[in-house]
This record gives sequence, structure tokens and C-alpha cells, in this order.
Amino acid sequence: GLIINPVAGMGGSVGLKGTDGNVDEARRRGAIPHAMDRARITLALLSRENGLHFITCSGAMGGDILQDAGTKDYEILYFVSGESSASDTKAAARRFREAGVDLILFCGGDGTARDIFEVTRRDGPLLGIPAGVKMYSAVFAIDPAVAAELVRESDTRNLRDSEILDVDEDAYRAGELKTRIFGIART
Repeated sequence: GLIINPVAGMGGSVGLKGTDGNVDEARRRGAIPHAMDRARITLALLSRENGLHFITCSGAMGGDILQDAGTKDYEILYFVSGESSASDTKAAARRFREAGVDLILFCGGDGTARDIFEVTRRDGPLLGIPAGVKMYSAVFAIDPAVAAELVRESDTRNLRDSEILDVDEDAYRAGELKTRIFGIART
């Protein structure tokens, strides 16, 4: 299952220290989305792999990037109308789990990881392509290329527990880092 948070990371480039609740302000300040570029790197490396079947969302949440990367074997299971939101991420994750995906590969930051984990809990593994401002959760690959490598080499017998952290964005913007463990995912 592939979920992309198209606005992940936008707040960092314009000094907002996160995008949650601040997408309009980030755009007003001139932020440009980069999550799709990060996902494109991973998917371009995976497009040559045989045996990978992706289930994804429509548009910027997945379908557009899979098509751009030349991925042939995918289906859209969740349709987004308008700009996506955290509720779309959660609904897509729920649909993917119901469909029995082996792995949810997502592109975003800690907020995206938190939204997906809120729905899936420990029902299956998660792997993040790093694209957010807040990257404290242990479910993220080091970079998009390593995410592709981990997908290629994935083996559900070698899963590990990984913390999903939640950062208090208001405190972070005020210069104080406050994190809490939101949950323990499998990755």
C-alpha cells in the first residue's frame, strides 16, 4: 500500500517547523511541496522490480507518482476528492489493511506516521519515505533510496518494533522540543 502526504515538509522550508494545521500559511510564505519528489525517487528504483503490486490512492496521494515512475502493476483503492487531509490518510490506511496489504509504504513525516498508526496499530508493517519536517519516529528509512532497498529486501520474518513519536508543534515553534511516544509500530 502506498500513501503520500503531498504537503509533508512544506512548513520546514518557510520556518514553520511543521505543516500540521499550517498548509495555507506555508503556501502563503512560498513553500513548495517536495514529498512527491522524495516518493518519486523510491518508486523509480522500484519500478523495475518484478512481483510488486501497489495499492494506492488517487492523485497526489499515490496514483500520479506511480504512473510517472512507470509502475505498471498498481490499483487505486482509495479516491481523494480535492486536497487531501489527515482523514484521507487514515481512511486509505484502513482500506489498505482491509485489502490485506503486506506493507504500508508512506511518504511524509511524523504526523503522517501517527495518522497511519492510529488506524493500523500493529496490524502490519509500516515503512516511511522521509519527507517531513519532524522526523523523530523510527519507522523511516534513512533516505528514499534506502526505502526502495528495504522494500526490495522486505521479509516479514525480520520485523522490528519502532517508535512512532508525536512532536508538540506549538512548543517546537516556540523553541522547545517536546515529544511523546504515540505507539510502537512494526517495521
